[in-house]
Formats: sequence, C-alpha cells, structure tokens
Amino acid sequence: MLSINAINTFELSKVPSRMNVHRSNFADQLSIMKADRLLQTTRQYNNWQKIRQNDPSRAVKIADLLLERHAFIEGSAPRDETGRTRFDHLTDRLKSEGIHLYKSHQFKNPIFSKSNALSMPGGHISDGVMKTPVTNVDPTVKNLRSRFENKDCLEFLAGILEESGIAYYGEKGMANTLVAKARNEGKNTNTYLTGEGITHALCKNPVTIHVKSNSSDSFEEIWNKIKPHMKKDAILSFSSQSFGHTGIIEKVADRLTFLNSSGIKGKPKTYKVLAEEPKHEIRTWIQRAQRQKAFLDITIGAIDSKLAVQFDNPSLAYGSVPHRSKNLLTSQIIVQGRYKNG
Repeated sequence: MLSINAINTFELSKVPSRMNVHRSNFADQLSIMKADRLLQTTRQYNNWQKIRQNDPSRAVKIADLLLERHAFIEGSAPRDETGRTRFDHLTDRLKSEGIHLYKSHQFKNPIFSKSNALSMPGGHISDGVMKTPVTNVDPTVKNLRSRFENKDCLEFLAGILEESGIAYYGEKGMANTLVAKARNEGKNTNTYLTGEGITHALCKNPVTIHVKSNSSDSFEEIWNKIKPHMKKDAILSFSSQSFGHTGIIEKVADRLTFLNSSGIKGKPKTYKVLAEEPKHEIRTWIQRAQRQKAFLDITIGAIDSKLAVQFDNPSLAYGSVPHRSKNLLTSQIIVQGRYKNG
C-alpha cells in the first residue's frame, strides 16, 4: 500500500471529490471505466479511446449500451429470444456509434441457446440454485435500500465505508490511492477500483480462493476454505474474466448475511440492496463461472484499523462513530434509530 503522502492527485473528472462533484457524475465515470476494461482487449479499443477523448457525452452513451449488452454475455440478463433480439439491437446501436462487436450468431460458443433459457436478471442463474434472500424486510435492510437506491455493488460498498468514516471519494480518499497504485505499476488506472482492490487496501491478510474453470474440488471443499474467514464486517468479492461483484458480511436478525447491491448492468434503476445467505450466494457464483467455463476468484478479508486510519475522515460518519470499532454498520443502526420508519 502506498503512503498517502506519496500519492499524486488524480483528476477529479475520474475520481470525484465528495464536495465538488455530484455522485451522478461519478456514476458516468464508473460506467466509462467499466467499458474501458471490457474494450481494452478488443480491436475497438483505439476507436473507443478517441471517442472518450473527443466526445465525453457520447462515451457515456456508448458505455451504457456496452454494459447493458455485456449483461447478456455474463449471464445476468435473460438469454431467451427476447434477450437475443435486445442483444442484437444493442450491438447495432454500438455499431452506429463506431464500436463494432459480434452479433449473437457470430460467437464461436453461442450465448443464446436453449440451455440458457433459464437465465435470470440480477446476476444469478436459476438452474437448481436459487437466490436466497434473507431477512430482506429487516428494518436495517430497508434503511440501507432507501439510502443506496440505484447504486451498484461498488458504489454501495464505497458508501458504507464513507458512512463509517473511511473516505473513498475525494483527494485523500481510497479511490485516489488505488488509481495511483495502478499508475505506479504501469497498469490501467481503474485496475484496482474493485472490491478486491478495496479489500487489499484495508485488510492486512485477505484471503483469495482461486477456483479454476476445470476445478475438481467439490463445493464443500471450497466452502471449508472460506468458512473460517466468514466473519462480521468482512468484505467479500467475486471476480472472473467478464464479471465481478462485492459486498460485506454483516449480522442481520442474528444471522450472518451477505449485504450487497444487485441489478442489471447498465440499468441503474434495477439495483437494490439485498441480504443473502453467504453459502448459497458463493455456490451460485461458482456455478455461474463454471457455466461460462471461467475461473472464479473469491476474496475475503476483515478491515485492519492500522490500514484504515490513512483514510480516516470522522466527519463522514453518522453520529461521529469511529471506523476503528470495525463495525461498518454501526452508523446505519444509528440512522435507523432516528428514522425507524425509513
């Protein structure tokens, strides 16, 4: 981790100041960063870079189209005939904007087939392993939903950290540090703007379980490696070649749950905070990766107060609750007490 004193300030157009830039601008920039990551290994990357530089508003439009299209590729949008029609329509719209990508019939391994008819929106596949939302009517969960409406998983996690006194946005926030780290290593600037990046910045000994696409390990073997680290306030993240997800482990109604924000990429209005049973959630993501014949990295770690102190900003925390308590949702509970009808 870089010393905060050694960080070069990153342009506010990419990592906004909490005080000076609206969060809606951040959402646009986050979409562009995600689109950049998707396009950087394609032949369209040069075209994309020119558009980003010369026409930022057009770049946002393209990013939104690309992310909605990518939801079909990664399996988080319906892969039925209606989905195929929508996918090809999005591809045509991208072509009209100068980004030429495959239509549904051009993939070597088709993504639209009868075996994919059970795909569901929201980042989960419904073929025997169902989503397992738990305690989603709990007052704490309802309160989180009201404050993090339409935020994706990374924005949700960043918001939780900020409300706990750990600065993510702004000149001295964690995002600047992660961008500086990527630059110093000669990598794409958004490389570490992920759940894993946050975990490695805040956790002393995070654990990553690498599940190969052809792994012969049973789910129980994988779960037994993760289970000892499944503790309250741990950050849990999933990543593969074409998708990623993150959230936190928290006690809700005396049960450990995985709190996250899920929805369809490119459609902010579909995102909603969920409380899910961690074991079933991990199983779902493993099966999703296996269907795509992809690896899956599962990263988990608890916040270390000595690492978090470099991003300390108590003025962000509700009720002046210090993050050193390692209770990420203490601030949420205080707010819930004030606005219990939230």
